[in-house]
Formats: sequence, structure tokens, C-alpha cells
Amino acid sequence: MISDDDDGTQNKTNLATEEYWNEAYTVELENFENFGDPGAEWFGRSIGQKMINCIQTNCSVGPEELILDIGCGNALLLSKLAKLGFTNLYGIDYSAPAVKLANSIIQEQNINCIKLQVFDFLTDSVKTLPLFRLALDKGTYDVIGMNDENKEKRNIYKENIVNLLQPNGMFLIVSCNWTQQELNDQFSDVFEIMQTIPTPTLQFGGATGNTISAILYKKKLK
Repeated sequence: MISDDDDGTQNKTNLATEEYWNEAYTVELENFENFGDPGAEWFGRSIGQKMINCIQTNCSVGPEELILDIGCGNALLLSKLAKLGFTNLYGIDYSAPAVKLANSIIQEQNINCIKLQVFDFLTDSVKTLPLFRLALDKGTYDVIGMNDENKEKRNIYKENIVNLLQPNGMFLIVSCNWTQQELNDQFSDVFEIMQTIPTPTLQFGGATGNTISAILYKKKLK
């Protein structure tokens, strides 16, 4: 995962564990409590803004429709949506310290339209959640896909995404581990592409590619 405030590299094996995120968010929670620092915005502020622009211009989501952030972390993306007038926002994360941090941040900002829950997207039942008009993912699928050679976790993830979306539901994903073509290959059986969002490019050896992939999908009708 990439942020404007962190240009270092992360160990992918560690990133794939709940223990890593619990430790990381415990530190961020302490920083918020001691210094008021809410922590980094994953993939950077510019990517978060691109997601918001896409939601406002291409998703046709009403302010009261249900929006879910999968792996919400510190919930900075949801906080921005709340300030834009969206009133039915949900955030889930399997890290309890992350949810505690997010709750502290939204309470400090006096935001009362975000519901947060400790929830493991691979093992907890999505049937306990409402059906959403829009699901957001900024890096969670990347973490789930690590050490998943047989695609078992990714297949569970995809099934759960489909099951928690309304018939006209949409799915906005941002990834730094998968190319746009790879994401399309993995999701095209259940989703159709609505928009490919322009993201930063990298040139190497005469070829140009995207360092981050961002795609808005719409659930296919059965």
C-alpha cells in the first residue's frame, strides 16, 4: 500500500497477517490519542480524491444509499464522503485497533453517519450485513491475494462482494498488486466495467504501465 507520507517498502508476508495490522493500528491509535495524527491515507490523498470524484460523477449514488468500505482502516475515505453529504456509510475491518482508531477519528470530527464494525471479510458472514449500493476497496484485495496461490481467498472475496451488493450494485476497487487486465480477468464473470480511472504511470524499458489500478464495476444481472 502506498501513501503520500510513506515512500518506503513493506514486507508482503507481514502485510498478509492480522497481527501486522493490529500492531500498526495500535501505534496509529496511540499517535492519534497523543498528537491528534489520524495516520496516513492509503495510496495517497490523490487516489482517494479520484475515488471520490468517480463516486460523485459516475456512480449515481444518492446521499442516503448504502456505501461500504471494505478494510476501512482509519476511515478517512468515509469521513470525506460524510462531509460531502453521504449519510449511510459503513466501514468494516478485521483489525480491532483500526476500528477503534476510526471511531476515535469520527467522534473527534463529530461525524455520526458512519457505522463501523470489526468484521473479517473472509470468515464472517456477509448475510449479517445489509445490501449495499456501492462497495469500496482500497488495498484490501491486495492483502487478501497475498500467499493465495490457489485463489481460495480471492474466490471467497469475490463471492462475498457479489452477495452483499444490491442488484444494481457497484464495486470500486483500487489495487497496487494487480494490473487492470488482471483485475478484469478475475472479476469479469460477475462484473462489467463501468469506468477505468486514470492513475499514475511508470515508464521502464520503453514500456509504460500503471503503478496503481482503479476500476469501477457494476454487478451483472443474473
